[in-house]
Amino acid sequence: TWGEMVNLLHTMESGRYSTNKSTFFLLSVLCAAGNETWAQGVVFKSRLWDVNQKSLYLQNNELIAGYLQAPNSALEEKIFWIRNRAFGQEHFPVILSIQGGKSSLACSPGSPPELQLESVNITDLCKDKEVSTRFTFFMSNKGGVWRFESAAHPGWFLCTSSKANEPIGLINNPGSSHLVDFYFQPES
Repeated sequence: TWGEMVNLLHTMESGRYSTNKSTFFLLSVLCAAGNETWAQGVVFKSRLWDVNQKSLYLQNNELIAGYLQAPNSALEEKIFWIRNRAFGQEHFPVILSIQGGKSSLACSPGSPPELQLESVNITDLCKDKEVSTRFTFFMSNKGGVWRFESAAHPGWFLCTSSKANEPIGLINNPGSSHLVDFYFQPES
């Protein structure tokens, strides 16, 4: 329940319960938003980068993962995300977007699926499960890193190439050539 989550957060803050930063972050976001606010669809802003420290940036309408040094660090795209209420409480369904929530990540309907950017406002997507399924990813955390599994294509995960300056995409068999683990940090 909501009260149990708030109590768990307070216990974690006191240091009586061992946890990782990602779990603490997620509970903090949920509790800070409040039950009613969270249900209404608040858009959150975060940094997302892969475990090899590659940041995301936009190039020719493609989201690219690469190493952005100081002069280019301003090119980093922040991720705007919202919980997809249409999927209920199961898993942790989110819709991911860039450019202030105006360009959303979507999985193509074909097989194999491809990741696309579509000019759709993030807040317009979480009202209808059928429409929003290809824009929805299930967030999961393990060992302090996050994975994003496609709701439309179970078993397919958001990924980056092990090489720099390659588009992000989807993969169903992660290995040394593609990374599916990300760091996720809130932005103010």
